[in-house]
Amino acid sequence: MNSGIPVKRICLILTFMLMTGCAGGGHSRTEPMISETSQQGVASWYGPSFHGNPTANGEPYNMWALTAAHRTLPFGTRVLVQSVETGKSVTVRINDRGPFIRGRIIDLSYGAARELAMIGKGTENVRLTILESPSAGSGQLSNGESVMYWVQVASYTTLTQAVSMREQLATHYSNIRLTTVDLPSGQWHRVQVGTFPSQEKAKFVAEELERQFDLDPLLIQVTY
Repeated sequence: MNSGIPVKRICLILTFMLMTGCAGGGHSRTEPMISETSQQGVASWYGPSFHGNPTANGEPYNMWALTAAHRTLPFGTRVLVQSVETGKSVTVRINDRGPFIRGRIIDLSYGAARELAMIGKGTENVRLTILESPSAGSGQLSNGESVMYWVQVASYTTLTQAVSMREQLATHYSNIRLTTVDLPSGQWHRVQVGTFPSQEKAKFVAEELERQFDLDPLLIQVTY
């Protein structure tokens, strides 16, 4: 998985690929990266079947905690999530990656979804406002560990599709890896471009990939 990098902890999206957007033989898609302090779109939620599983930042998922998954916001970011329809709101902390269905912008914990009274509906039109965000561009953590970023271009259920995408990317990027993971939903082949020393550089490449190939990349943070 780490392609030779002496990784102590890899914050990859493992359990989330089961939950949303990973159906059929195509790749998972995401919305364009955001750089503003607010965003509006559709929220979904995930709950009991993921309780106790590791989130993308390494901590166990607690369905009762007020947390959420977002594709690009740094872990630890505090976000106000407000229902456009009812005005109900909840503040969550980002500790996971997702969602992976086009058009959805955040996946809430069960506890956070209850605050918005959206459990029965499953989704809710929401407005996100970033309240507090840790620095995400230095490539160095306070404990001395270093951070690098990969851009996950796409994820496929068939190896031939993944190899084809890797060959297309090879004419534009020199460092491309193909990783395979076995999940309860099946085997997934992930095509990733890297590595980048800051989140901003990774976002720039992700946006270029989106424009060039009509893809919806997501960022993967690697700590070592």
